[in-house]
Amino acid sequence: MANNDDMPEIPVETLAETENYTVWTSEEPDGETSFHIELGPVTAHFFDEEWDEFLDMIRAAADEEEAEVELDWGVLFFDADEWKELQALIKQLH
Repeated sequence: MANNDDMPEIPVETLAETENYTVWTSEEPDGETSFHIELGPVTAHFFDEEWDEFLDMIRAAADEEEAEVELDWGVLFFDADEWKELQALIKQLH
């Protein structure tokens, strides 16, 4: 079993934060950038092309009062306050 000293440090960068949510990226050992969104107790992980699709979907539904976001692996439900917070998080991204 390898110890933690043998594991390379994976660089991470926080892109946006609200009180309960965070978006950050990591540079994977293979050189690919992964995007991560922490939504309270749930963290969703995306590769670059999946992240773009997720952002497009969230932005397209911006005018909704609340939302249910269906992904390949499950469904995320946001009540009105959570949805506003997610929209504020997404607006921080370039």
